[in-house]
Amino acid sequence: MSQWASALRDRLDALVVCLSHSWGGLEQVAAHDSMDLGSLDLKIRVLCLEGSPIHETLVHRKEVTVLPLSFMPSNYFDLKLRHELQSLLQSRLQSGVNLVHTHQPSLLGSIAPWLFQYPQVALLATRHIMNNHNKKDFFHRLLYSRLDYLIVMSHTLRDNVLETHGLREKSIKVINLGLDFDRFDPDKVNSANQRKLWGADSDAVVIGLVGRIDPAKGQSTFIKAAAGLLKSRRKGERLKFVIVGEETLGSTGNHLEELKQMVAQFRIEEYITFAGYQENIPEVMRAFDIFVMPSRQEAFGLVAIEAMAMECPIVISSGGSAEEIIGKEEFGLKVHPDDAFDLQRQLRHLLDNPLERVKMGQKAREHVIQNYDRIKRVKKTLAVYQNALRRRGVVMSDPKLGDSTPRAGGWIR
Repeated sequence: MSQWASALRDRLDALVVCLSHSWGGLEQVAAHDSMDLGSLDLKIRVLCLEGSPIHETLVHRKEVTVLPLSFMPSNYFDLKLRHELQSLLQSRLQSGVNLVHTHQPSLLGSIAPWLFQYPQVALLATRHIMNNHNKKDFFHRLLYSRLDYLIVMSHTLRDNVLETHGLREKSIKVINLGLDFDRFDPDKVNSANQRKLWGADSDAVVIGLVGRIDPAKGQSTFIKAAAGLLKSRRKGERLKFVIVGEETLGSTGNHLEELKQMVAQFRIEEYITFAGYQENIPEVMRAFDIFVMPSRQEAFGLVAIEAMAMECPIVISSGGSAEEIIGKEEFGLKVHPDDAFDLQRQLRHLLDNPLERVKMGQKAREHVIQNYDRIKRVKKTLAVYQNALRRRGVVMSDPKLGDSTPRAGGWIR
C-alpha cells in the first residue's frame, strides 16, 4: 500500500466534498475513504457542513483536515460556494488543491463551472445512487465534460450511468465498496450480550434490519412480514425482530411513531425491538440470524455486505445491485420491493432450513472477502487519483520505483 501512496505523496492535494446533514452509506463511505487515504500520509481536506455528522466524525481526526461550511449551496452556479471555495483554498492551503472529489454529483453544477478556469485541477465525482433522469442534454454534457472520472460502486451503477449520462465508458470507474475484515470478523465478536439486550436468548431466531427510519427503507414491509410469521409460526418457534436505526436528521416526518403504531395494531410489541442508532455494527450483524434489507430501491447497500461479512444470510429487495451482491442467490435471497408476503415467504424458507441458512452465511463471507476488500478499494482509488492528476499535468513516478519524480503542474491559487 505504501508503494502506491508514494507515487502521490507530495503531489496529491485533494479536497473531498460531502455537504450533507445525514449519516447514511454515502456519508460514511466519504468519511472512511478520506480517513483511509489520509492515513497514508496524503493531503486530504474534507469540505463538509458545519455541525453535520461527517463534520463531528472527522473534526478531531488526525488523518484529514476538516473545512466546515456554514451554508448549504444550491446545485447550480452558487456564487457563495465559489467565494467560499476560493477563500478556503487561498487562506488555508499553502500550495493549493489540485484534485477535487465530490461525493454528490448534484453539486457539480456549482463546482465544475468554476474549475473550467483551472484546467490543471482534476475533478472527480462518486455516484452513490441510481439516476432516473436523462442527463444527455447539452448543459449536462458540457458540465460533465469537465469531469475526469465518475466513480461508481457497482457494474449495475456503471450501466445506469452509461444509459442516462453522456459519458464515455472509460471515464466511469467501478470501485467496489470495501470493508475492514479485521473489524468485521465473526470469530472476534461475541454477540451474546447484544442479543440479551434485545431479550433474545440463544434459542431464539433474530431477524434484523439496519438502516435509517424512512419509508423508502422498507421497515413497514418488515413489520408486516413479521406479523405474518408470528401468526403462523411453528410450534416452539421463538422469533425476535430487531429494527436498528433512527430517523434522518432534520426530518419533518415522524415515521418511527407510525411504525410503532403499526406494531401496536398487530399486537406484536413483545416480539419487535426498536434498537435505535448503533455504532457497534459488527456485533449487531453477528447477533442477527437473518438480515433483511427490504428497501424500495438501493443502488448498493453497504449494510448488506457488512451483514454478509459476519456470516449472516441476507434477504434483500431485487433491483439495483442486488444480483452483484447475492449472485444467483447462493449468497442470499431476493424479494420484490414493498411485498410483505414475498418477504414472509423467503424468511419462512430460511427459518425452515437452518443448515442452508448457516452455509449461505459462510458462503456470503467468502464472497465479500473476495470482492469487497477495503485495501483493494484504497488501491483502486489511488490509481484513479493518479491517472486524473496525470491528465492534468502532474508528473508521477511509478509506484514500484518509489517517489523520485519532482512535482509539476499547476494549482488553484
